[in-house]
Amino acid sequence: MAETRVRASGILTPAHGAPRLTVSLDTLRFARDTAGRVTASRRLAGPLDQEAGKETGVLLTEAAGRAASAVAGLQSAVAQVHEWRDADGQPVSRRAELLARVETPGGPVLLGTSGPGDPAALVEALPWHELGAFADPLGSGAPPDDWRERPLVLRPSPAAVLVAGTAFSLTSRAGRATARRLAGRRVLPPLTLLDLPSAPSEWARDDRGDPARPTPLVDAGRICPPPPASPLGEGIPLGRAVWDHDTAAFGPPQLTRLRLTGPNAEVSADAMELVCCVEGLQRYHGDGTVRLQCLTRTADRPGSWFRVVLRGKPIHLLRQARGLAGPPTAVHSDSEVTTRSLVLASASDMEGAGHAVVTVITP
Repeated sequence: MAETRVRASGILTPAHGAPRLTVSLDTLRFARDTAGRVTASRRLAGPLDQEAGKETGVLLTEAAGRAASAVAGLQSAVAQVHEWRDADGQPVSRRAELLARVETPGGPVLLGTSGPGDPAALVEALPWHELGAFADPLGSGAPPDDWRERPLVLRPSPAAVLVAGTAFSLTSRAGRATARRLAGRRVLPPLTLLDLPSAPSEWARDDRGDPARPTPLVDAGRICPPPPASPLGEGIPLGRAVWDHDTAAFGPPQLTRLRLTGPNAEVSADAMELVCCVEGLQRYHGDGTVRLQCLTRTADRPGSWFRVVLRGKPIHLLRQARGLAGPPTAVHSDSEVTTRSLVLASASDMEGAGHAVVTVITP
């Protein structure tokens, strides 16, 4: 059995006159044995990868144009287009990723998304309309006097940080012991967290030949037993092995793919909306906590922005979830997380339960 994988990677940075665009292409041919295990790979050259390269360039150019129409501070944009092809070279599946770093009056933010199929749709999937709200310097508004009593709504970008942190706390070496100890116990609201295969759905097995299936980490609020590990002792979860051509060995996927689902929750008219995270600050800390500094507004005063800092252990913060709101969104950064907006309790309630520290930064 044989298959071909194409990866087109591109980066765009602003420059005088016109943006500087660089695209690189990598095409690999894989051989599998009868059990579905990759046994070898070789690099190819030729016209097969040209379309993915062109699409990557167009994706970055259009992202730069949309950024210019919303804010003036695009720092860089990166994109990848992946194609999987069968033994005859016919396309079977494709996936694209887009990540833009944008300067706003409130600080630099990352906008990232990913998805299958046509890469062109990714540009419009980023929340450019939110950036248009930062036309005035941050700090022109102030939080309402009762902000501590208002529920918090984490839009998909900051919500994805909590989801990824929770997954890590249940799948790391220490986390697996925790998941084993808490397996079957309902410690969260009725949320379900799935770890997804890196292989496309058309591929039933990973590169080691093991079944590639979604693995529940949390099922309706109950902690699941830790995902099965490889019997070969490679430290790679079962069904997640990826062949590395340069080392001719299996390794874990570059990105963890996660999906959070759960019950609907209403967003009250006075909610505090944490829209996006300021970059350049350490998020994950050695004691297991996350610290998010988010550009925030209130639902009843959408033009008034300020910064909110939310600190706590991800799984403890999720214990304060009231449900999810809005459409599901794929957030691409250091992980790939599909989630809706996360509706949490108020700062007062979370701090009273000992699950968070919430502060407002004012000029």
